[in-house]
Amino acid sequence: MKTTIIKSILLLLVMFTFSCEDVLVNEDPNGIVINDLPPEVIMPGAQTVPAATFISRMNGLGNLMTATWSGNAQQVQAPYFTEFQYQLTTDFYDDIWDNLMARTGNLTQIINNDNAGNYDYFKGASLILRAFYFQYLVDLYGDIPFTEIHQRGNNLFPSYDSQEMVYMNLITQINDAIDMISNTDANSAIDMGSNDVMMNGDMDKWIRFANTIKLRMIVRMYGYAQTNSEASTFVNAEIATLNQPGTAFITSGDDVIINPGYADTNNQMSPFPSTYGYAAGEFGNSGNVTFGNLATGPTIFLVELLDGTTTSVSDSRLNRLYALRGGQSSIQGNTQGGGGQPSRLGPGLLSSPLQDGYIMTASEALFLQSEAVFKGILNSGDAKGLFQEAISSSFARLGANIGNYLTESDNVDGIGWEGTADKLEAIITQKWIDLGGTNGIETWIEFTRTGYPSDMPLPDITNRPNRPIRLLYPTSEYAGNTANVSPFNQTVDTAFETSIFWDVD
Repeated sequence: MKTTIIKSILLLLVMFTFSCEDVLVNEDPNGIVINDLPPEVIMPGAQTVPAATFISRMNGLGNLMTATWSGNAQQVQAPYFTEFQYQLTTDFYDDIWDNLMARTGNLTQIINNDNAGNYDYFKGASLILRAFYFQYLVDLYGDIPFTEIHQRGNNLFPSYDSQEMVYMNLITQINDAIDMISNTDANSAIDMGSNDVMMNGDMDKWIRFANTIKLRMIVRMYGYAQTNSEASTFVNAEIATLNQPGTAFITSGDDVIINPGYADTNNQMSPFPSTYGYAAGEFGNSGNVTFGNLATGPTIFLVELLDGTTTSVSDSRLNRLYALRGGQSSIQGNTQGGGGQPSRLGPGLLSSPLQDGYIMTASEALFLQSEAVFKGILNSGDAKGLFQEAISSSFARLGANIGNYLTESDNVDGIGWEGTADKLEAIITQKWIDLGGTNGIETWIEFTRTGYPSDMPLPDITNRPNRPIRLLYPTSEYAGNTANVSPFNQTVDTAFETSIFWDVD
């Protein structure tokens, strides 16, 4: 009965949240509802609402900004025309900023909670999850408001913090969260249990997730730290903590997922199938698909990499990521902006209207650890072993038969460890294959950081010589926080020319 009540409150909070359209960066649209509610009630919605943006909009954008997804031009007129022309404006995917900035206010509400009782587990988890989303805000926008966020009427016009300082503050807060969870009085601490729709109150897993986020941030900062003395001192100290005995990360069988009780009804489906799958009650019915399903398929570049055309190695993940459309006899791709009809999204991506949403997959975490060992950031572990474990985890998650793939691909340039001169190329290319459709925004950021996969084609219809490397501050900021955002003087070219601080290559 308690679980049913909590889920009912969650669904009400979610519906209320999405009814608020005009969002200032410092407004918490849930404030009237949650102001006096305890963390047990706030937490499910605080986790679920930003996750919907991450799983659907951010995932989709990243797949379109890299050569993962193309459009079905045979059934949809000019699919993804704005994306493939790189028409980046202050309105382009502005809901990413608006939703992450505002909706994480519920996490801040929990962090600042002063209800009676020991809520250290709730607060620690909220610090970790807020850091997860704010890292993406930095990685996509650069400088952002942070130290003055979520103060509502006390400060409607938050100033911007430098992206480097936000990164360091987030890592410090992750450390604080780990300490809070690890050192609280376990006898008095209120268990999150089913109020935690991500990890069901598994605080050891929250710590592993925290360490993995921290490692990702250190890996991204690592090159920048070689040129900045303050960052170098900070990064070196944090690397030492990551190498302490007993420090654990997300690993095989340890996907970080979310599922508050998704249902096969309108407005309650899992975010990915709701956007890229089927209408409620029609899962698997090819005649009642969403626009995202009808419009979306793989690129020729991806298909040829996986079907053996490029590498001479057949990758069975292809037939899990994508499925035949119409009268096709094999998986087909299209160029971005081309006139063809690509295959549709497959069962490895679309399994159920109730499917878990992925926040961080085990394979992503393992690829990250492989890179960290390869670069000497982590001083224990085997980089190749972690790399191949990540690939195995990818096949398992997608339901693909790995067969002899590890052996057959090992000596192949670009996708195999032994055959690739720059091991980073193999790591990032395999990560791109693995996360295509699952965490597209990560693949776009990683391409910006590393330049891999190499030789990735641009869309047919863009006039730009290179991919965008960031997003522009949204219209809502120029309307609601004008004095603080205007000095950046962004133009369309900013999205292609002004790097995020860690992009030093």
